[in-house]
Amino acid sequence: MEKYLIAVDLDGTIMPNLYGLSDFNIEAFKKIAKNGHSIIITTGRPFRSSFFVYKKFELLTPLINYNGQLIHNPRDYRYEVISKKIPKEEILDIYHKMMDKFTVCFCEDDDDIYSNVDDEYLYPLMHHSFMSTLYVGDLDKILKDDVHGTLILAKEGYGKEIEDYINNNFSDIGARIWTYGVYKEIVEIYLKNINKGTAIKKVREDLGFDKAHTIICGDSINDFEFFEEGDIRIAPKNADENIKKLATVVLDDTCENDAIAKYLLKFLKIGEPDGN
Repeated sequence: MEKYLIAVDLDGTIMPNLYGLSDFNIEAFKKIAKNGHSIIITTGRPFRSSFFVYKKFELLTPLINYNGQLIHNPRDYRYEVISKKIPKEEILDIYHKMMDKFTVCFCEDDDDIYSNVDDEYLYPLMHHSFMSTLYVGDLDKILKDDVHGTLILAKEGYGKEIEDYINNNFSDIGARIWTYGVYKEIVEIYLKNINKGTAIKKVREDLGFDKAHTIICGDSINDFEFFEEGDIRIAPKNADENIKKLATVVLDDTCENDAIAKYLLKFLKIGEPDGN
């Protein structure tokens, strides 16, 4: 059987929520890896909230976080670490200019979180856990360095204005709007020249795979460039409609029902894990 690089997003692709990793998914991806395929977790999440998946899958491969801004191999210190950050000065400019249009602005630098407010209801969105340190206060005073990621929770009706300000005034960073539970206008700030696509291209080339032997699994708007880096592109039923248009395979089931894992086992001609 030919060997493949399988690049898989987490949220909305194989996980319906922050910790929603099924036993079936765990055993399926372990079995896929043990059959000689290279699984690359490729996510917008920070390391601290994706490493538990990496460990459960028993992987030895590189891990991609912050939508490609951080690439490293937790099991191989010799693998080159790539860490690209958003300039602090640009974040503070946005923070000042848009201050009356948002309630919360928080930034992440590795596993340090910097926020203008402390609200335990936001901890899941921040991926705040025992692995992270939360600093709270005026970002002018507490933010010391460039950052991997920034989210702004806009006041109702102001998300587009914040997004437009960022996209129209900076050449190196961009913005897009997400929803999360009751929060309907979350503005994400990201580096324009770094994405899941640039990251998986590097890892794919490092590991010696071509596009024909690269499988991309994703579901959302931060997966457009990602989907360009593999000839086999799989989207679950719950995926964004624009992502479905780019997929070579659109599944009839959702991430809640382990659709990606089930398809991969069938495509790779690997039987389901014992007990399923």
